[in-house]
Order: sequence, then structure tokens, then C-alpha cells
Amino acid sequence: MTWVTVAPGACREPATASTWIKAAPARRAKREGIDTCDGTLTYQWQRNGAPIAGATSASYTTPATGAADEGATFSVVVSNAAGNVTSNAATLHVTLVPRGSLSGEVKATDGTALVGATVVAGGVSGTTDANGRYTLSVPASERVLVNFSAAGHAGTQRPATVAASGSTTLNVQLIPVGTAQALDLATGGTVSVPGSTAQVTLPAGGLVRQDGGTPAASVTVEVTPIDPALDIGRMPGDYTTVVSGAVTPIESFGAIAVEIRDAGGALYNLASGRSATIRIPLSTRVPGVSVPRTVPLFYYNEALGRWMEEGSATLQGTAPNQYYEGTVTHFSYWNADRVIETVYLNGCVRDAADQPVADALVATDGINYSGSSTARTGTDGSFRIAVKRESQLTLSALAGNRLTNTLSVTSGSSDSTLPNCLVLSETAASLNIRLTWGELPEDVDSHVFLPNGTHIFYSNKGSLLSPTFANLDVDDTDGYGPEVVTVSKLMVGTYRYFLRNYSGTFDPGMTTSPVRVELNLAGSQRVFVPGSGEGTGNYYWHAFDLVVASDCSVTVQPAGTWSASQPAQPTNPATVTYCSVP
Repeated sequence: MTWVTVAPGACREPATASTWIKAAPARRAKREGIDTCDGTLTYQWQRNGAPIAGATSASYTTPATGAADEGATFSVVVSNAAGNVTSNAATLHVTLVPRGSLSGEVKATDGTALVGATVVAGGVSGTTDANGRYTLSVPASERVLVNFSAAGHAGTQRPATVAASGSTTLNVQLIPVGTAQALDLATGGTVSVPGSTAQVTLPAGGLVRQDGGTPAASVTVEVTPIDPALDIGRMPGDYTTVVSGAVTPIESFGAIAVEIRDAGGALYNLASGRSATIRIPLSTRVPGVSVPRTVPLFYYNEALGRWMEEGSATLQGTAPNQYYEGTVTHFSYWNADRVIETVYLNGCVRDAADQPVADALVATDGINYSGSSTARTGTDGSFRIAVKRESQLTLSALAGNRLTNTLSVTSGSSDSTLPNCLVLSETAASLNIRLTWGELPEDVDSHVFLPNGTHIFYSNKGSLLSPTFANLDVDDTDGYGPEVVTVSKLMVGTYRYFLRNYSGTFDPGMTTSPVRVELNLAGSQRVFVPGSGEGTGNYYWHAFDLVVASDCSVTVQPAGTWSASQPAQPTNPATVTYCSVP
């Protein structure tokens, strides 16, 4: 702290107060001045003793700094009618944080690219381009929390592992807001989602602005139900909570998102001591099987990236319109969850040459429950992953943009070791196609015509390690799916993918089930959903063709056509060749 000596009869007051330098990520140098009783102060900031153009405020923030700025000094000359004083110099020390590349796509649940969606991670923000893609350079970390938001959609957050100087792909799909209704703060009321049991009942005079500002007379309440049975990727986070300090998996029976804003965009929440009632539509992958009558409620903590238990909810209503009802004291994502009893699966990931694959991301997806877990392989390609005890699930891995096959696994009452390793594709010139649907029709089948004329389906599942390098990894016959087709090496020519309503039922049919097809190709994701035209006699839906060139570039040709009989084989070269990456 520096003192200024002024003319006789004047007072003595501090001309400058605290000084600090903060390195990455904000990297700012700052001094703050304090007015004296001898008139208005003026300021001139200096870098290495030279004036900084335009830096004449009481505080100064540096532009973005880098290694070249290490050791730079900053000081300020403070003047008034009594004279001037130059502060002690503060030295800038730059700590370079290792960074990695984070990129991906942000889409709606129907596969539409969301243009201008906001992505924030590690203090860095960006927006998506015309194709819904984003790329950020973010501080490397084992667990980077990434926030996604877009107008008209419920925001979400996902964790990602970002390696220094590495590249990580994170694709997300945002759910359209279920309903947005105006509400008078003084009277409160109930906001319901049309066609759903999801709703929130707000108390009269029970809302306040989160920033402490003066509340408006009315607000808009957005309520969005989340059905993890259709797609576990619709849920924020990674299906984990913390129990006695340990990260623990959970399973979901449905969730709801509530966001409240006024016309100026200010966020609102419940006032201290007030509560609201929420209804979460029941979501289960095993209809007709007993579900808990009372279930814990969990809210999503964005600061931690975890689900935290608070309160409980009870099952009400009559199937198929059942819901969990509970009371909450603040708004966030609310999830009807429970901690699962886990066992560990031990396994391995190897490449096509039977070599271990290190640092691959292994992930599960419950078949008869809505939950997921992840693990990474060690240097020897081995992994150990927690899964629900005595349950069915799928298991797959990703290394960079290279995919493995998908295994269908049944866990036991104790830890076990998988009999086969997951096999990584030879190059990024590979793909998988994931089919999911609702409770009905019970059996929807994936079919693929390969360029050489081979037909991959439930009675000819194929092979990943030998020609034709295509396989139906998972076949499901009792609702929800998934069915997964993996192609580990691409042929030159046209692949044709279509679905068959094997059950032959149309109440609902594939359109309103709803059927969803996800194509994962070289780090990019495309989603296909059936449109109109199904009727009550069209058992087949031709989703898309893939045209593979000799350099492994792939052109996706959406089809979306219905037929009563199986689509025709595509026209292809007489000689079978496999593509190669230049």
C-alpha cells in the first residue's frame, strides 16, 4: 500500500490499494485506486514502464496472455491536484495450463443440427456452426464438465476426459422443451406438459430471482420430461452420485427439468422455506415388472457434475400413465433414482492385430434398466467396470474415433470376467448403427445389405474379424432394444440399412413407438426417425444408404421410405474391394 503526501491542510489517504496478478485461465493484472479528499484522481497504467494506450481507469485487465508475457511488470501512475505517485510494480507470472481439443456435434433428439448452440467448458465458450459442430481448446483434465444450451431446448451437462495436446469427441442431443407457460408470481399455479403426466405446482408468492434482484410480476415456466428408457444419453451427467465419499452408480426411473425466467432473462428459484410439487413420468425398460413404490429423489449438481440425493417421491397414477410425485425446495434437473447394487466386470480391449488398446473409454448401457457406467483401459488393455448386479447390459469401447464391437452381457451376483475382449476397428473407417424403440412393437429388426450382396440380420449375424467385417452385435426381441450393427472395415460400394416390424403390430407402429436409429461414423453422429406413411401394412422402413469411396470417404443418403416388402439390394461393383485411408 502506497501513501501520498499532500499540501499542508490536506488529508492523507491511500492512493492505491491491493495489487495482484492472476495467471491462466483468466490471466489478468489489476490495481484499484481510492479517491482522496483532494479532488478526482486520474490513472495511467504502464507495462514495463511504458504507458498503455487507453488504460486510464481505476482498474486494468490485460488482454489474453501467453508465454511471451512472462515477467512483464505493471504499475499505475495516480494523479490529482496535489501531484502524482507511481505504484510499486507488480510482476506477471504466466502459468501455462496444458490444453486439449474438445469437439463434437450438438443436435436435437430428431437429429436436426442445432445452429448457434452454446458450449462452455473449462472457462472457455463457443457456439455451434451451420452443421451443429463445435471445437474448443480447453484445459486438460480427467473430468471436464461441459455445458450445452440452445433456444427452445433443455440444457444439459456432460463430463469429458480431455488429454493434453489430445483430441476428445463429445456429441450431445438436446431435448426440446416440453412446455413453456406464463405464470403470475403472486398467485402461483400448476404447469403441465400436454400429453404427459409431467407437471410442477408452484406456491403463491414463492419464487425469487436467483441474483437477488427485484422480481417481475410474471415469469415463464419451462417444464421438460426426460425418458431415459428411450435413450440414456438424454440425462445430464453420467448416472453417478456420491455415497460416503465414493462415486457410486445409480439407475433412473424418469426425470424432469424445470427452468423459470422472466422477460429479461433473469433466472428464478424457490424462496427460502418454500417448496413445490413435481410429477415425473415413470420411465422403465421392463414394463409390467414391479418398480419401487417409493424412490429417492436426486437433483443434478452442476458444480460437481453429480446427482445428489434429496427427498423422495411416491408412485401414483394408473399404467400407462404412472408418475412419481414428490416435493422439492429448489429447481434443477430432478431424477427419480436409486443407488444400484453393483458387481464388477473385468475385460479387455484389443485391436484387430490382437494387441492391447490403452486408454480406451469403455461404456455400458442397461438393457433391463436405465443406467450407465464408464471406465478406461490400462496400458495392458484391461478394464474393470461397475454394473448393476444380475442384470442385462451392453458393453462397448471407443479409442479416439475408432469403435469396438458391442457385447451383450448378463451380470451375475458376483464379479466376473468376460470370455472375449472387445475388438477395436482397424481404422476410423468403421461405423456402428444403433437401433432403439419403445415398449411396442416388441420386435423391430435391423437389416443391412452389404456391397457384396451379403444380408446381415438376426439369422446371419456376420463377423467382425473376417470378411465381411460386419456383424449384428446385439439382437433384441422384447422392446426398447438396443440392436447394434458394427462394421469394422468398409467395402467400396453401397450399404443399405432398413428395419422390419417383425412383430407386425401397429398400435403403436414403428413411427409412434418411437423408433430411433443412430449412425456413428468417424466421430460424427446422425439420427434417423421414421416419418409419415407407415399405415397398417408397411412392415419395412428403408432408413438410409451409405456410399463408400475407395479413399474411405462416406456419403450418407437418407431414404425414409416405407414398403410392404423388403427393399431391393442396391447396385454395386462386381468385384469386392475394401477402402483404404490415404
